[in-house]
Order: sequence, then structure tokens, then C-alpha cells
Amino acid sequence: MKIKALVSFSGAFSMCKGEIKECSDKVILQDLLQAGYVEEVKEKPKKDVKSNEGKRNNNK
Repeated sequence: MKIKALVSFSGAFSMCKGEIKECSDKVILQDLLQAGYVEEVKEKPKKDVKSNEGKRNNNK
């Protein structure tokens, strides 16, 4: 799960305030969430980009 540190902390798993990191250890993750040290990062779904989107139209 991707998490964002709300405060800086150090130990078996360390992060700085504002840092985003992946954590797969369920025990550490649950402890950090319960302590209020981290929050889950919700990833925005990637939208499909059309092949011609983003290209400039210089044929004026």
C-alpha cells in the first residue's frame, strides 16, 4: 500500500513528513495507521490519452 507520512518517524520503518512510500508489511502498516503517523495514498485512475491529444495544431 502506498502511504504518506503525516509526521517524521524513525524505527524499523522510517519516513520524513510528506514523504510517500510503499509499505507491504501489514503489522508495521497497521501500527503506523493507528498511531496517525501515515495515511493511505489514493491513486487517481489514469485516463486514456487520445493519440492526437497534446499535439499543437500549427495548420492555421
